Amino acid sequence: MKKLFSLIVVVFLTNGLFAQTILSGSELFGKDRKQGFYMTLGIEKKYIEKDWPMFIGKYGSISQNREVYNIASASIPDLTSEPVNLMTKIISDKKTVTRIFASFDIGGTPVSNSSSNYYEVEKLLKEFYAFAMQNEDVRLAERDAGESEKNLSRVEKTGKQIARNIERNKREKETLLRKIEENKKELEQLLKDEIDNKQDLENAKIALDEKQKSLSTVKTRKQ
Repeated sequence: MKKLFSLIVVVFLTNGLFAQTILSGSELFGKDRKQGFYMTLGIEKKYIEKDWPMFIGKYGSISQNREVYNIASASIPDLTSEPVNLMTKIISDKKTVTRIFASFDIGGTPVSNSSSNYYEVEKLLKEFYAFAMQNEDVRLAERDAGESEKNLSRVEKTGKQIARNIERNKREKETLLRKIEENKKELEQLLKDEIDNKQDLENAKIALDEKQKSLSTVKTRKQ
């Protein structure tokens, strides 16, 4: 949990540095170059591609072509009562860094950093930053929760395997103890049989000796 908190703080601070800077610039849309603003976020492009249209969708119908998201007659009351030709592009040069370019054209005149309504543009972009960062925090938390869940599953699986091994080991021990007991009884019987065999052997030798004496006596009488 401490690791997750630290990660979120680092990401928040990193994106916070990005969010403080909104730069003027221009981008090509087809053959037309549009003046507007850049904002950089430390979030992967694939996530911004979900968050940005979700955020600007409230201003009107979006026309999308690859990384370009435009609203021909956007209604942005905080900016102006007139229709706004909102032309935007999502740009990514690095895996975890994404730039948003947005051009706000009002009646043929693009908003610049010297325009009276620049503050409203800045506010809109920073609102998106807060929106995107909130979603990023949720994604990070969900990812870490998912990893923790997988780790728990692995630990539980290992625990069950250990329990099965313990039971198997107990059964093997019982089998070995039973075999040891059986072996002990078998050895006792073999030792007893050995003693009996020695006695039988001695008796057989005595009987043979007596028979040989008897045979010798018989042969002597015959002569």
